[in-house]
Amino acid sequence: MLLFAGRPLNRGLTLVEMLAVFAVVAILIAVALPSFQYWLDTQRVNQDLEKLAGALREAQREAMRRNQTCHVTIPTGSQPTISGNPAHCLPMGARQLEHTTLRRGSGMATVRFGFQGRASTSGTTVIALNRNPTLQRCLVIAPGLGIMRTGIYAPTDTTGYTSSNCRTS
Repeated sequence: MLLFAGRPLNRGLTLVEMLAVFAVVAILIAVALPSFQYWLDTQRVNQDLEKLAGALREAQREAMRRNQTCHVTIPTGSQPTISGNPAHCLPMGARQLEHTTLRRGSGMATVRFGFQGRASTSGTTVIALNRNPTLQRCLVIAPGLGIMRTGIYAPTDTTGYTSSNCRTS
């Protein structure tokens, strides 16, 4: 007895079917790519912001732990390196911000933490993505206790560094 009396089973795809699949995949990639790229850029800026905030928190903790003053240097420009003075103020080492440009107020060139963890400096630092300067994050240090907050900086302000443009996310 014959089980399959009809035509043989097809075991592959035709060229037209393959082209249709490739066309659908290409359309899906074209639609999803800008969204994915923006997400990736946001992650890069947030990562560099966390490096800066982490370095400042680490120096503040070390100042209190060692009962001495710690300074953190925050240079401006593209791909800056955050460093501590003395070197043991940043036990994890200097931080290189890889994808961003830093802008800051004049008082934020060197942040000084006293032996009680208090900051003698206050101001705003803005981190912007190198290839998309309107994608900005900010860090604000309050005078006295050295309380820090981070947020999203106003995308329309690409020149200044005011704390009023730093909105918590």
